[in-house]
Amino acid sequence: MADVTFPARLIVTREVDDDGVPVLTATVIPADSAAGMPLPAGPRGPAGPRGPMMPTFRKMGEIAGQAARPTGLGLDDRGKWWHRLDDDSMDVWDGTGWRNSPGAVGPQGPPAPATTITATTHHDARLTDPAATITGPGPDLALTVTAPAGLPGEQGPPGASGAISTAPDFDASTSPTQRGMFGWSPGARRWRPMPPPNGFGPWSFSQTDFVASVVQNIEKLTVATLNMPVLPFRWRPLVWGMVSMHCQSGQNADVEAYVRISSAEGAAVGMGSGARIDSWYVATPIVPMYGDNDGTRSLSPNSTYATIPADAESQLIVTLERIAGSTNSTAEIGFSNGAATSLLVWAIPAGGA
Repeated sequence: MADVTFPARLIVTREVDDDGVPVLTATVIPADSAAGMPLPAGPRGPAGPRGPMMPTFRKMGEIAGQAARPTGLGLDDRGKWWHRLDDDSMDVWDGTGWRNSPGAVGPQGPPAPATTITATTHHDARLTDPAATITGPGPDLALTVTAPAGLPGEQGPPGASGAISTAPDFDASTSPTQRGMFGWSPGARRWRPMPPPNGFGPWSFSQTDFVASVVQNIEKLTVATLNMPVLPFRWRPLVWGMVSMHCQSGQNADVEAYVRISSAEGAAVGMGSGARIDSWYVATPIVPMYGDNDGTRSLSPNSTYATIPADAESQLIVTLERIAGSTNSTAEIGFSNGAATSLLVWAIPAGGA
């Protein structure tokens, strides 16, 4: 409780009780000006009983005037009202009596626009409770009705076999290739065509498919022209091999081996490079490498660089080439066709048509 300050007169009297104990008595007499001061608020009291619910207004009709008010109304009729035609007022029954609102009813307005309802149904086997929802402003309404799933029926007959490529969980963004297979892609969560696990081949070429041993003063020496079979898909050569080559003694001219597509200037798919010792023949392995005279190329599974189109004739050309930067352009380079001379080719299906 808050403190209250007011002017008053204080009278203290002292008495002694029968046991000899002094007793003090204080009497407070407020001044006349303090008689009208408000007292401080006390503690919050308990909640009172819940009152009756407010009624909703319900128009019951029209009456000619006060004398035509209905009779026999009770507490359950609260909120009912009638339009009084004599003064366009509202006569409202509040449960115990009548209340009048003068001039509450205006002239009748124009007809409202016609209501249109667009109905759709929604079915989901996971839903078990029916529902209806009306949405939309004004007279244009949309009614959505949810039909619950019923009890499972009997198992039907087996359906006709379908193509996996028409299944909803099949990824058709990648075209299948010959001898390919279907596999599951965890990232896309779809089945998709996969390339053949081992490619096609191999085709093996031996020393009889290469030229005889030769030494020439030349920038680029072609030592084999190998015809490849026609394949019904786009493919990229994957090659391994062995050639024996040398540089002229006492000259600053080094040499490398390349396997190129279609011509001595075509895209490279293999390369051999090793120690260069003047006048000695060095057996040099050829390994896969994709690039051109400017260097190697970055590839992806869908790249078409260094590939051979479907149904196209093709050749692989094996060349010995002076290394760029050699200072002696008149030095001889040589090839020795020995028992180890060979080239092994695999065909790897590639992207594109």
